[in-house]
Amino acid sequence: MNERRVARIQSLIKARVAKALDQELADPRCGMITVTRVEVDRELDSCVIYWSILGGENERRLNETMLEHAAPYIRREIAATLNTRTVPKVKFAFDQGVAGAIHMESILSELREEREKSPDADPESAQDEGI
Repeated sequence: MNERRVARIQSLIKARVAKALDQELADPRCGMITVTRVEVDRELDSCVIYWSILGGENERRLNETMLEHAAPYIRREIAATLNTRTVPKVKFAFDQGVAGAIHMESILSELREEREKSPDADPESAQDEGI
């Protein structure tokens, strides 16, 4: 299958899964899940749906369990959307990139606060040193 078609299928799957999770899933465990990206193999055998959620480890585990239970429903919804001969098997994977970016931003914020609070930080000397 050509790359453009795979990209289009990935986009369709991402939109359909996001809509199903946001508006149609009636599971009380479902939090504010964001579908970050979708990867489909060239033969449409399998599909990895990457997701993220704001919150702690408990919320992540709770939503991970919910997504595993919702996978057959999500696969049926994908089948209705794609209209292809085969429907990929759905696997959900937590996207570490978003959590990593949030963690990095918090570290940078802490460093900025420390730099502003330190009395020996002279802005003119920092410019002279090339910082």
